[in-house]
Amino acid sequence: MKNLRNYTIVLVTLVFFASCEKEPAQGNANTNSMNQATLGEGGSMAQFTILGNYLYTVDYKSLKVFHLADPANPELLETVNLGVGIETIFPQNDHLFIGTQNGVRIYDVTNPRQPEQVSRFDHVTSCDPVVANDEYALATLRGGTPCNGNVNQLDLIDISDITNPTLISSTELLNPYGLGLAENSTDLVYICDGYAGVKAFDISNPEMPEQVMHLEGLDAIDVIPDTDNNLIVLTRQGVYQYDATNPLELTQKSVISVE
Repeated sequence: MKNLRNYTIVLVTLVFFASCEKEPAQGNANTNSMNQATLGEGGSMAQFTILGNYLYTVDYKSLKVFHLADPANPELLETVNLGVGIETIFPQNDHLFIGTQNGVRIYDVTNPRQPEQVSRFDHVTSCDPVVANDEYALATLRGGTPCNGNVNQLDLIDISDITNPTLISSTELLNPYGLGLAENSTDLVYICDGYAGVKAFDISNPEMPEQVMHLEGLDAIDVIPDTDNNLIVLTRQGVYQYDATNPLELTQKSVISVE
């Protein structure tokens, strides 16, 4: 499993840097074995993810569902027209959170072959990666980009009623891109604030998220926390791996530089 995961991270990195300037950049996935897909493990700017034996992908205007019973021959089952401005996809339990230039859409995949929209949260036009846990969805909005808009902030959204997502708070940022929820803390979110580096916010008080860590010197684009207490940070300089056993005191383990 670890060898496959490492291979996937390398693959994601290549895809990421090949398309970095097109914003959003990459997707990734993880499997338990070569014969059976399980849960996708990716960054917030991913454009594909895996749940069970199903692969879900998004492009600018659609959501596609593939069956992976035979991984060597994925079968396209469904194409869902979503309109335009579709950017990212993130799985949480039996739901897909889809970031768009106008908001967050939430799809129920209890029936994995037929995603069904259960709700949406609208915001001003901007680039919008999104992640979620059982209580909240978190999205960064970035202005001054091909997505248009002029806000730079973190939106924290209450999804306790999945059919009625509501905004709890907005926190000003400088140049936000991707974000990720820490694996070993239920109240910590890492945010890639572009040229301002990586920041961590404590969201235990969702109405007033508090910045509790700032890793400077990186032009940070996305983060991938994993279950082995590693934090992968994708930057314009390269790919950094940190030991996040102490989530507020990251220790650099390795770096792959990119020319």
